[in-house]
Amino acid sequence: MRRTLAQLTTRRLDDRSAIAVAVRRWKEDVRRDLGGDLSRAQETILEAAAQAWVTLASLDDWIARQPSLVTKKRQVLAVVMQRMQIAEGLARNLDRLGLERRAKPVPDLTAYLASKTAEPRDAPTARAPS
Repeated sequence: MRRTLAQLTTRRLDDRSAIAVAVRRWKEDVRRDLGGDLSRAQETILEAAAQAWVTLASLDDWIARQPSLVTKKRQVLAVVMQRMQIAEGLARNLDRLGLERRAKPVPDLTAYLASKTAEPRDAPTARAPS
């Protein structure tokens, strides 16, 4: 995991790994929630959010496996504060993308029917033998 995170992009993940599959699915879900067709800037924010999501998930896993989050000096582990900062950054990126689900833009019925009747028919029509 440390090696993967050092590469600083989700595009460099091995497509066969479980984490790459999870990141790809997460990005597709967010993209679909946003209506599908994202601008270049939105894709950049989505990539940054995906990186934060991977980091956050790995930190959550590591933190959950610790016997205690408090040191002998009665201080919370520094990683907990860093995890909170990463979570806040992820929330800001998702807020920038938009938190409400958006439907894909679809043409109205009149425009759809007009486009279907205007399309040339390339395929030859089959005629019954005479």
